[in-house]
Amino acid sequence: MREIIDLSRPLETNTPVFVGYPAFEFATLDRAANSTPAQRHLNSSRIGFGLHCGTHMDAPLHFFDNVQSIADVPPERCLGPCVLIDVAGTTPDGTIQPSHFKPHADALRETGKVIVRTGFEVRWGRPEYFTSHPAMTKESAEYLVSLGVQLVGVDTPSVDLPPWPAHIVLLGAGVLIVENLANLGQLQAARFDLIALPLKIVRGEASPVRAVAIRVTGKP
Repeated sequence: MREIIDLSRPLETNTPVFVGYPAFEFATLDRAANSTPAQRHLNSSRIGFGLHCGTHMDAPLHFFDNVQSIADVPPERCLGPCVLIDVAGTTPDGTIQPSHFKPHADALRETGKVIVRTGFEVRWGRPEYFTSHPAMTKESAEYLVSLGVQLVGVDTPSVDLPPWPAHIVLLGAGVLIVENLANLGQLQAARFDLIALPLKIVRGEASPVRAVAIRVTGKP
């Protein structure tokens, strides 16, 4: 049997965002309830939001010019076997170090994808979620690149903090970054299949994703 776990945050008008970042907007264009015997109406809406709102994927264009945009990301890089590394409670100084990844080197080489659970997702909606989250070091990013990792996901609003050392290393090597993941505590497995497909936004540096995990739970 397979279990599908939704790893995505809902997009709605009160979705938390960085201070000063555009909030998610939702507007109704038409409603089926307005239908009359003479004219049929339908439900139609529009949305507006920054590309780094909610669960989203960063492409290299986020930090560099004239490189891969989100529309150029091959879909096959956004799905497949993935490794979960749980560092919750093991980051007393708030940093994610190479030592967190080294015991999983073989699995990381094999899958090329990793999601890091820090446990910080429980602070979703609180001000400190965007300012005091665990951060990946430059050395950790370099280590993941050396293993051939092509996708890194985190349950925090960013993989690091200013001046963005991990972003620069990862995106500079073409590694995709998925941020604001949710429900990682439900995975209960070190290996699973990940699907995190972005929208094909031309010239976009990022995109929202509907990230899901698929894991085998046993025979029916």
